[in-house]
Amino acid sequence: MNLNAFKTARFFGIALLACAIVLLFINPKPENNLPAGFYTPIIAFEFIQTPQEVQHFFDVKDVPSYEQGLLTGNAIDYLFMCLYSGLLLFIALGIYRISNAKTMFLAMLFCLSMLVFDGLENLQLYYILQNYKTGDIIENLGLLNIFTWLKWSSIASAFLLFSPFFFKGKIFHKIIGIFCVSCFGLCIAAFLQHGVLNEIFATSVVLVFLLLVVFVFTFKEK
Repeated sequence: MNLNAFKTARFFGIALLACAIVLLFINPKPENNLPAGFYTPIIAFEFIQTPQEVQHFFDVKDVPSYEQGLLTGNAIDYLFMCLYSGLLLFIALGIYRISNAKTMFLAMLFCLSMLVFDGLENLQLYYILQNYKTGDIIENLGLLNIFTWLKWSSIASAFLLFSPFFFKGKIFHKIIGIFCVSCFGLCIAAFLQHGVLNEIFATSVVLVFLLLVVFVFTFKEK
């Protein structure tokens, strides 16, 4: 019975990986247009800070194609956010049913907050895309910074709450626990030092998600 939540999480895991592959092909590639320390356009766009950085971000060969890629990716991301938050929600539910850890209620709350703030983040990205040429985007950039960090910190916090459960498991589970804690530490570091640490932090989040997908397919309750 306890495994039912993890079995449901498998569906979200498969759909999440499929959606990630689609986004990998749709999101635009870097063209020497990113702020210092960044090498992934969509990550750079989420953490972009000034109107000058935005203007440089769109200093590419084919601007309409670049904008369309971002708009399409932004639309698909509404599905993506539902999938990754759903994956974490059912993992939290599975952990609670096994360990009765009350902290999983907080983790479930973070699953809701990451979904909400990701949606608000996407809305600001859309406004910036629509208005960066002619409109004042300073307010949008300020809101984007708030919503982006609330989203990413919600994800990292959920990982941190998962870690005690994984540290009690086998070697593979302990490795997941280590990466969960490390990801939270990188979140703090990236918040304090803008640039390459944002990319490293984002990469660590992707790695933890991959490990969690493997976990829900391999976990066997004693």
